[in-house]
Amino acid sequence: MEIEIRPGPNGLEGGQPWPAVAALLKNVEKANFPTVKALKLLPRRMLARIIRPMMGSGNRDIARGVLVTERFHVAGPNGPVPVRSYRPEGLVSGLPVFVYYHGGGWLGGTVDVVENVCRAVADCAHCVALNVDYRLAPEHPFPAGLEDCRAVAEWAVAHAKKLGGDPSKVFLAGDSAGGNLATVCTLLAKEAKRPKYRGQVLLYAAVDLGPPVGGQGVSCSPLGDIAPKWYLNGDERLVDDPRVSPARAKDLSGLPAALVITAEFCFVRDQGETYAKKLAAAGVPVKAIRYNGMCHGFLDNVGLWPETDAIIEDVAAWIGETCR
Repeated sequence: MEIEIRPGPNGLEGGQPWPAVAALLKNVEKANFPTVKALKLLPRRMLARIIRPMMGSGNRDIARGVLVTERFHVAGPNGPVPVRSYRPEGLVSGLPVFVYYHGGGWLGGTVDVVENVCRAVADCAHCVALNVDYRLAPEHPFPAGLEDCRAVAEWAVAHAKKLGGDPSKVFLAGDSAGGNLATVCTLLAKEAKRPKYRGQVLLYAAVDLGPPVGGQGVSCSPLGDIAPKWYLNGDERLVDDPRVSPARAKDLSGLPAALVITAEFCFVRDQGETYAKKLAAAGVPVKAIRYNGMCHGFLDNVGLWPETDAIIEDVAAWIGETCR
């Protein structure tokens, strides 16, 4: 399996970030993110209130068509899960269903940050997009958020027709931690032998919470000392659990087709691309794309960075191809 390279400022060779990315990376280096020492001084919930506003960024709506937006709740194992849906206006049926889980290290991020991402996909791919507001750590550590995501994914298949969708064309997707949750949901569905999803879209996904290899890993991020600990509630033994680190699953065969998107200047790029190769080796149809010049979280800037909008087109095209 070869990784397709999208050219950056230095073309296919890479090595140079886009100007907006360079500025962002510089700001991240200067940012005063809480450290392990702060963890010992402040309660987790207080730190969460400090960290969360620092995550995500403003973006713009790039949908050209008219979309119908609805808000509702899906019954979860521990209470209702808020969901927003977006679909093309008019009488629609048989559309693909795109279930999306936002990023944020399992401890932050919001449905507001990715609303325009979901709207863009719904418009460009002509599908029904579901934006899932799953529970976050530290208030709700593993497996709370995962259970919410699984519940909505299964609900989407069971109620696809009511949404105007096709139950055989349900895709699970997410960025960063959301990508982790999406692929884990496909693993759980395979294990339970139900339901069957059409595909998975993993955007700079964190798929291994273990120690970094070759300088790449979750712990290399600004919040790397916090996110895994909060998500796993301090239980480091869970790192080997495929429900936490799907890249460590012994058998990846039988999973739905995957679109794996990585960014050149991203701390989980290598593990994402390694996961794509493992999926392909297990017989899973995989398309892997690396965006040169881009960084982790670049999808948050949809409508602001021209280079970011292209990812929507790639996702929409792959959904269309996979549904044929």
